[in-house]
Amino acid sequence: MMKITIKQQIDVSACHIIPLFKDGELSDSVKKIDEEVQGLITKAKELKDFEGKAGEVLMLVTGSERLQRVVLVGLGKEKTVTIRQYKHAIGAGVMVAQKKKVNSPSVHMLEPLITKWGADRIAQETVIAAEMAVYTFEEHKEEKAKVTPMHMITLVTNKNEEVQQGAQAGSLIAQAINNARRLGNTPPSIMTPKLLAEEAQAVASVSDKLTVAVWEREKIESEKMGCFLGVAQGSEQDPRFIVMEYKGAEGAPTVLVGKGITFDSGGLSIKTGDYMCDMKFDMLGGATVIGIVQALAALDAPVHVVGLIPTCENMPSGQSYRPDDILTASNGKTVLIKNTDAEGRLILADALVYAQSLSPKQVIDFATLTGACLVALGEERSGLFSPVDSLVNTIVSATEKSGERLWRLPVGEEYSEAMKSDIADIKNIGGVNGSRYGGASTAAAFLEFFTKDKEDEPAYPWAHIDLSCSYYGKAKSYIKSGANGFGIQTFVDLLR
Repeated sequence: MMKITIKQQIDVSACHIIPLFKDGELSDSVKKIDEEVQGLITKAKELKDFEGKAGEVLMLVTGSERLQRVVLVGLGKEKTVTIRQYKHAIGAGVMVAQKKKVNSPSVHMLEPLITKWGADRIAQETVIAAEMAVYTFEEHKEEKAKVTPMHMITLVTNKNEEVQQGAQAGSLIAQAINNARRLGNTPPSIMTPKLLAEEAQAVASVSDKLTVAVWEREKIESEKMGCFLGVAQGSEQDPRFIVMEYKGAEGAPTVLVGKGITFDSGGLSIKTGDYMCDMKFDMLGGATVIGIVQALAALDAPVHVVGLIPTCENMPSGQSYRPDDILTASNGKTVLIKNTDAEGRLILADALVYAQSLSPKQVIDFATLTGACLVALGEERSGLFSPVDSLVNTIVSATEKSGERLWRLPVGEEYSEAMKSDIADIKNIGGVNGSRYGGASTAAAFLEFFTKDKEDEPAYPWAHIDLSCSYYGKAKSYIKSGANGFGIQTFVDLLR
């Protein structure tokens, strides 16, 4: 966590980050920088060394004792700039500064953006972008390999009080995001279901309104969660079912369900080659739920939220569940197993059934569920599935504020039909018209089956987030590789 300071003007800065638009003159706030530095910026624009295009970054060594380096970051056109572009620009600038071993940069708060989005919002997004940019997972590298940590960031603006509030909120949200990233990046030999449960319990310290209960195998068995237990039975690691409740308000809770497969080998339908790499990230749905609850509790948000995280490993052994097995979920519905690598939906099924007992206002699940969604959308958007238009609209509106991207994909009769079985109530894998097509939507259809009540009617408003862009194999200009915390800020913003 970085210390955040706010100043109306720069005293001394080893590195000052200035976001600039592609079009137009330097803003009045930028012109207040000393003449020598202002001249360098103007010259760089005249020579087209820096044009302000979105994603453009240029470091200038000034020769000034007061401002030793200036990092210019491009925002694109002022009329079309988005929160996403702004955050990426700030993150890129911070990472450039970090590579030059700067540990306390300052960031220029542009007046046109303050007017457009509000000082508190810009401060929040600046801090989130900066803290996410400097985070790195290096616990297993030699000391000499560690990057320069950043101890402080200074926001330069005259909107002190509003900026202070936004910066504080941004810091708390960023801490939750980076904690979730740390959980996801941890090697699977260390990040077991037991440790994930302990990490969730540790989060309870942020608020006396937050409680965390952890069910062990005996309790899970008493709840008759046969699908969850079926997946877990191949591993030497015992499963856990984590229940996090933050009660910042009365009334029906929003229930968040997160897939917590701490390592996914595919089970007896074992993954091949490179497909088993990165399967430590298969618990990022659970980490996302932990991050959302942590942030809401730290912010003292006036909301009632319950997080449910079934967590286990999916491993091959003599005890593993098999293709052609039939598992019985906690609501008595049976599932024909056609592929043991379609395990995430099974553990979520029992959690979605349990959610009914909480009389929820709405239920949203998060899961690294299908490769099909990644094929469809790439690594910059995640899939959003829901039969409830109003819930979809609310979620999409929240993404516009956070700068994260979701894309609605279909659920409906043809996908539900593809999941029917002749010998069980449903099968765990299927395809449209007997093919392998539509895998992300048939997976969502499986989950939707377990959101129904005894009359086969929706038990609650439900949405499913297929986290197809929850980690990066390669670093971006604005964030390092590994788990990226996708979705946490969107749903914190939504629920706040």
